[in-house]
Amino acid sequence: MPITARKEHQEGEDYRGMFAGKLESARRLVVKIGSALIANVETGEVRTPWLENFIEDVVRCVARGQQVIIVTSGAVALGSPNSTRREKCLRTEEKQTAAAIGQVRLMVAYEQALKRRGMGMGQVLLANEDIEDQNRRLNVRSTLQQLLKSGVVPVVNENDTTATTETCLGDNDRLAAWVAELVSAEFLILLSSVDGLSTEDPHVNPLARLVTEVRCITPEIEAMAGHALTRYSTGGMVTKLAAARIVMDAGGTMVIARGNKPYPLAAIENGGPSTWFLPR
Repeated sequence: MPITARKEHQEGEDYRGMFAGKLESARRLVVKIGSALIANVETGEVRTPWLENFIEDVVRCVARGQQVIIVTSGAVALGSPNSTRREKCLRTEEKQTAAAIGQVRLMVAYEQALKRRGMGMGQVLLANEDIEDQNRRLNVRSTLQQLLKSGVVPVVNENDTTATTETCLGDNDRLAAWVAELVSAEFLILLSSVDGLSTEDPHVNPLARLVTEVRCITPEIEAMAGHALTRYSTGGMVTKLAAARIVMDAGGTMVIARGNKPYPLAAIENGGPSTWFLPR
């Protein structure tokens, strides 16, 4: 039988040796940013200090010859007025309006942070049809590859401005997985509000143990998943496991790690807590 959860992380344990050099030597990375990392969902402002740290991480990866694609959430959170920000959910038209406003703020923040470091960015907005239709998939792939060849960092988001309940992709975890599959990225990194996949919800049970390695997503692994933690997040551990299936089946590796810390990519490389989903 396949090994599902190889080991559990103990306090103070450094398991960098398990995957030493794999992330650093990868040719192409896709990094997904959640809404709660990039946006202060209470004020509707960009979390600029965090973004500056993260972009420093990206620039460091590019400087050593890696190509990085960013899949970002946050447009709706940045575009919601105070009155609707307090609501538990937004109607479709409210979400589309918020996305139209917030997407501009989101891209300006990325563009300025990269420009200060001598790098450019290209915005790529995707819809469900771009993933399902083969011709459009190939066109998206070509565009992303050309941006990377040009030394530009692609910043991808779902086109929430036009998406409806019937046509939306649903969450950026799976969108990031599809992008990683499309461009044959060796790694997908999901930066989250938790260290990774735990045996139980760590917000409920502080004694929950972190699973560091997953080789097969079994019912036991699925039972560990929870739901989105904020009203602006459409994902959660359930969607992260769905993303892991896409990446693992394509022969790639997916990593879940806590993103709300300085230099989150460097923290993973230095042996920080994380869950690694390894290809079959």
